Amino acid sequence: MSRDAVAVVGGGIMGSGIAQVLARAGYEVRVREINEELAEEARERLVSGNYGLDDAVEGGYMTEGEKEEVLDRLTFTTDLEEAAADTEFVIEAVTEDLAIKGQVFRDLDEVTDDQPLYSNTSGFPVTSIANAVDDPSRVAVTHFFNPVPVMSMVEIVKAPETDEAVVERAEELVDELGKTRVTVDDAPGTYGFLANRCHAAMRREAQRIVDEGIATEEQVDKALEEGYNLPVGPFSLRGIGEEWD
Repeated sequence: MSRDAVAVVGGGIMGSGIAQVLARAGYEVRVREINEELAEEARERLVSGNYGLDDAVEGGYMTEGEKEEVLDRLTFTTDLEEAAADTEFVIEAVTEDLAIKGQVFRDLDEVTDDQPLYSNTSGFPVTSIANAVDDPSRVAVTHFFNPVPVMSMVEIVKAPETDEAVVERAEELVDELGKTRVTVDDAPGTYGFLANRCHAAMRREAQRIVDEGIATEEQVDKALEEGYNLPVGPFSLRGIGEEWD
């Protein structure tokens, strides 16, 4: 199985996870990082990090031969123009900083033609990112959840100016990856999309309960995990890497 070339800009936890699922789906994936050291770290993360290809082989989800085929479809580069050239689409997955994302999209505007540009932002409005390119109609959000190889949900977020073909291609991509999607409208003036906004409301109320002395963090987590079958409560989730505002 072979598909067109695509680019992932940013090889951190999210970017390497996205690159992995794209390559496993047959895409020729070019991962761009800002220097050689980070590019090598991205490759190591994709192969031997948590939920990487080695874990997939160990868990029986792919063979060693399939792993090598996936690796053959992956390249790592520090050259943005080289990464983005002749791609079907580009997914940005750099750090969650609007100024940095804006610069990435301005740079992408210089080295791409008219292919869709997607951001993996977890909360910045599409419009605030799309303003960095001359043609904002080709920008949308594909918000993957962490860890990408395991989590099924992808939020697709569109602005009023987003071309419907760009949205449809994102929906097709999510289906190709065997994941679940929701397509929602942009909400300028807010931070976060459907899932994150609901989760943030739960976090705020959970903290309020603790601050008022009604229950401990452990009790809140237990109530939500056992009462609503959440895999992990809000305080435990914070403890395994999530930062609260």
